[in-house]
Amino acid sequence: MTNVVMRLLERFYSPYVGYSAMFLGLEASGKTTLLYRMKLGEVVQTIPSIGFNVETVQLKARARSDRVLNLTCWDVGGCGRGYHTNFLVMYALSCDAIVWLIDSSDRGRLEDSIREFTLVLGGIAEDKTIPPKERPVLILATKQDSPNALTLDEIRIRVAPAIRGRNVFSAGMSLTQSLTEGPIPDAFGWLLMALENASKTKPMPLEVPKPVIGRKLSNLEERLPEWLARAESDSPAADFLQQFEAITLPAWDHYTHIRIAYLLLIQFGRQKGKDKIFRGIEKYIASSAQTRGRTFHVTMTYFWIQIVHFGIRSTPPLIHSDADSGLGARISEPEESIEHDDFPRFLLLNPFVAEGNLWADYYSKGVMMSVEAKGGMVLPDIKPLPNLVVRDAISAS
Repeated sequence: MTNVVMRLLERFYSPYVGYSAMFLGLEASGKTTLLYRMKLGEVVQTIPSIGFNVETVQLKARARSDRVLNLTCWDVGGCGRGYHTNFLVMYALSCDAIVWLIDSSDRGRLEDSIREFTLVLGGIAEDKTIPPKERPVLILATKQDSPNALTLDEIRIRVAPAIRGRNVFSAGMSLTQSLTEGPIPDAFGWLLMALENASKTKPMPLEVPKPVIGRKLSNLEERLPEWLARAESDSPAADFLQQFEAITLPAWDHYTHIRIAYLLLIQFGRQKGKDKIFRGIEKYIASSAQTRGRTFHVTMTYFWIQIVHFGIRSTPPLIHSDADSGLGARISEPEESIEHDDFPRFLLLNPFVAEGNLWADYYSKGVMMSVEAKGGMVLPDIKPLPNLVVRDAISAS
């Protein structure tokens, strides 16, 4: 089933414009800040990522001569939390390089970072079609300008056992340094040369490494391939919404709820789409034999609308390589119409929507299951919902 992930990654993101790299590291290591620094040329206030930010950037890569690196960057929400190693490896195998960020100012979590780094590299090594040296690894020690930060030499010594036998370059940097002079263009200049020297510049293995024997797959590792396969064979968008309106959907489950929210938000936008989702789900629960014994839950419905909308706003336009000009071309904006039903790609970039208990990261069970939450909107008591203001600011920039 995991092969469906690789097949869809190949369909949507191969061939890339230039090269591709997976940005990994613990949360707060600076992945998203660096990505949008390279994309926009400025420091943008970001929030912790819960899915994938995918952007194609052009970066001056200072090496033997000044060159420009076209790099499609997959910025992954904090490793070590939420996403298991095998799940990340499924995505990493579709990329040409790994960029691992380490927060130099966070001495207490250095070992955690190295442990996750070791696990990811070990999972990638299971792919025997690409020798380890042909997928370069760039280690960026961020926040070097922080007081009492670990030196680059300290980090190199600690991380050395994890990178034996690999083509690796390490650089220390701050997230506000120049993109044209200094360690950032030096680091990505090395990456460009390493990619050009690799014998295979577009690795896309036919098979995904098998999970470690005896290891139980996470819910997300099991569910995402099933959802992607289901999305590929599901009714067309217009037919699906017609079934929803007629109360004749073939199933009433979490997948169904997410696709309803996605299609209505795509077609009608945030405000009108939200109203249609609320009215439609309440009507369906009251009228369908599939929902016997269930009740409409206002806060839970609002939570998933917010999460799906956040995912839509985080999904960039699809870029592909123009065979004639060699330039990238936009295929579609994420909020055009259901005629461009992009639900499988939405799931690839926002796999967290398949995690049915994601609400528990924001709400305690006592609050979410209270009478007040079922009957009206209640704010989360653990942490705020993802901030669409920041996401929209990035999109506008």
